Amino acid sequence: MAKRMLFVYNPMAGKEQIHNKLSDIIQIFCKADFEVTIFSTSGKGDAEEIVAKKGNNYDYVVCSGGDGTMNEVAAGLMQLENRPVCGYIPAGTVNDFASSLKIPKIMKRAAQLVVDGSIFECDMGKFNNKYFTYVAGFGAFTEVSYQTPQEWKNALGKMAYFGEALKHITDIKPHHMTIKCDDGMYEDDFVLGLVSNSVSVAGYKAYSKKNIKMDDGKFEAIFIRNPRNPIELQQVLNALLSKELDAEQILYFCSKNINIISEDEVSWTLDGEDGGICSKVEMENINKALSIVCDSSAYEAVSCRSE
Repeated sequence: MAKRMLFVYNPMAGKEQIHNKLSDIIQIFCKADFEVTIFSTSGKGDAEEIVAKKGNNYDYVVCSGGDGTMNEVAAGLMQLENRPVCGYIPAGTVNDFASSLKIPKIMKRAAQLVVDGSIFECDMGKFNNKYFTYVAGFGAFTEVSYQTPQEWKNALGKMAYFGEALKHITDIKPHHMTIKCDDGMYEDDFVLGLVSNSVSVAGYKAYSKKNIKMDDGKFEAIFIRNPRNPIELQQVLNALLSKELDAEQILYFCSKNINIISEDEVSWTLDGEDGGICSKVEMENINKALSIVCDSSAYEAVSCRSE
């Protein structure tokens, strides 16, 4: 019996390369005995809505787009009682989630991986009443991904993010926060926060020396305290470049639950998309919530069961 697949794609992602690859991708799936239903998104929220509404009717839900599209599909899957297997064909600008799972950037290879790859039970993040696949962030540089116009992303790729970030480096606003995690509580002024379940964030492999596992039920969190002078700022930058994360101004910890209360309203991003403005945040790591196809070598690198 043919396996049923819902294929959701964002025609505007990346350099709109899906237009020239769609027939090849579908052919790969059909040859592997998939019965494919195709859905093209036309606006924000479309992918989540169709997956939440129709996902129970399929064995696989595969998406093609950027990390924002993947976020919507995963959020839709989280609303289902019996979740189908998820596949991801990256077509966006940075694709951190795909990079962490070693999903190929070449779309035909990524499609073939959906057919031949290993199914990995990946953690998901819950952010108040929303979900994220790999990162929730605020502050310096985290607003860049959804502030940068799509045509800039298409033309310049990663450089669009960093070029836009440089414009905002002098506008960093600290937020006074109380952060509660599994191991304790911290209170300070912070200019950046990243809570992730990923090896790569914004194309930067921040945790490459931390032996990250994406199915261990814990987030990796980095919060940067407000640098009080140029020397402290340089120490932070040096720590980020070396990936040692040992500067006095950097707070690094792992935790299943993270609760944050801020004295002011804070703009958050979820998987590089606008996550809303709030002063209270409750985050929970939902262990092994997403069944996603990945490369077997990635499975060995990011799974606890490989140890």
